[in-house]
Amino acid sequence: MVRISSILAMLIALALPAHAESSPKQVVKAVSDVVLSEILANKAKLAADPTFLLGLVENKMIPIIDQQRMAKLALGKNWKKITKDQQVEFIDGFKRLLVKTYAGAFKAYTGQDVTYGKTKFNKSGSKAIVNSQIHMPGSTPIQLQYRLYQPEPGQWKVYDANIAGLGLLKTYRMQFSEQIQRDGIDKTIAQLKSVQL
Repeated sequence: MVRISSILAMLIALALPAHAESSPKQVVKAVSDVVLSEILANKAKLAADPTFLLGLVENKMIPIIDQQRMAKLALGKNWKKITKDQQVEFIDGFKRLLVKTYAGAFKAYTGQDVTYGKTKFNKSGSKAIVNSQIHMPGSTPIQLQYRLYQPEPGQWKVYDANIAGLGLLKTYRMQFSEQIQRDGIDKTIAQLKSVQL
């Protein structure tokens, strides 16, 4: 489960939007090219200085993710059961989890080819699914879907990724539901905020 979550985190990170005027597929490809090329160009630096990768994740990816939407969806029905202050604290802790998860997943990237298929839109055109594949040497390509939405007209943001039918947010939702039932929301938030970066 942890390995799948790490893979999903890496995959969703490839889909982060860079330009508000771009189509969802252009957004996915443009940022994928930039982020992955930086990783490949700085392998020695990544190995010598873990904070470099953390900084890359925080500066390139986190500001353009709808952290509140992702946190709310990841918490599921528990979101409405907590106070506004707890929601703010949860979002802060969730951001730390995202940074650590993405950084951990990126360590495994070694230059695999990424290709893109047809983009599917909902009826209103406010949500999109970008289909892509990661071509792994000696194995079947990994099928990926990136889910984006428009918080404002012309602006695209990623809020989920899916691989072989398993979504990043669905995985988080299951984990948080179990943890909250076991430990309560305050302890869950405290553990999130104590994640070591």
